[in-house]
Amino acid sequence: MKIKLYKEVQTPFGTSLEELPPTTVFVTDDAGVVHQDPEILEQDGDCVVIKYDWNPAGEPEERMGTAVALATLTPAEALRIAKRNRLVANINEKRFEWWHGNRREMPQWCAGFVKRRGSRIHLIPVNEEQALGLIHGTHTISYWTNSNRCEIIAA
Repeated sequence: MKIKLYKEVQTPFGTSLEELPPTTVFVTDDAGVVHQDPEILEQDGDCVVIKYDWNPAGEPEERMGTAVALATLTPAEALRIAKRNRLVANINEKRFEWWHGNRREMPQWCAGFVKRRGSRIHLIPVNEEQALGLIHGTHTISYWTNSNRCEIIAA
């Protein structure tokens, strides 16, 4: 299973993707918030205590959570972390990212694909079940060029 996560970086020439190193640590606290490379104060197996700087009073506090390194993520964890932190996930050569939306539609979590003889990445909205199906090969993306329509179907 090849899992890579990327963050979007603004450059003078537009947006580019920067790959996160495999030593990146993600901590999910009790409230469900995912922290990327936080300051770890105590550790007991995968349970950790991290320093949490943001609170209304402005004073630092501690939070408990579970830690996992990027190199040891499962596909479901990688999708959840990428979705929560607005990262781009590339899992088994399948791409997942946020579509930023427009005036009429809200942002959506999408799967990316390239049409035959094409080079541009097209996005299609996807839920967690369909995303895991694409990763494991039980689902595929089917598209029709004459009607400009695509959907995710069982393989």
